[in-house]
Amino acid sequence: MSNYEIKIEISIQKTETTPTNGVESVSDLGFRMVISRDAAQNIDASEKALLMTNYPALRQALSQHLSAISRENAEALRFGHLKKTTFIR
Repeated sequence: MSNYEIKIEISIQKTETTPTNGVESVSDLGFRMVISRDAAQNIDASEKALLMTNYPALRQALSQHLSAISRENAEALRFGHLKKTTFIR
């Protein structure tokens, strides 16, 4: 039985890009949000931006993980024998 490693990477850096109106998808499992300098200096606004950016990435990663496990389970069943069962009332 395999174990699973969960790894999260977060980057906060200066940019000249105009602030976004929300979270943007930038690549496979990549999301970003550009906030203003004022928002970046405010702990509540920064925390909200981090949580808003994290959520879609978390959901996408979880979806891909569970899909992969489902495929593995289906592949394992393919080589087994399924028996049709009849229920009598």
